[in-house]
Amino acid sequence: RLAYKYCSATSNVERLRQLGCRVLHGIDATTMSKNLSLRTNKFDRIVYNFPHAGFICSETSAFQI
Repeated sequence: RLAYKYCSATSNVERLRQLGCRVLHGIDATTMSKNLSLRTNKFDRIVYNFPHAGFICSETSAFQI
């Protein structure tokens, strides 16, 4: 699903992993506190992307985001 919405996602994630990064995606931020593995690990960065609206064409206007 990630690669479907973001064409460079696979190569970006692979490169980050080559650099030693732990990359997680598909995490539901509303249930993170219930996940023991997420609660007990420390992270340097957490990025919460806005949900993608699913536009097929490029988002030419800020109102589409």
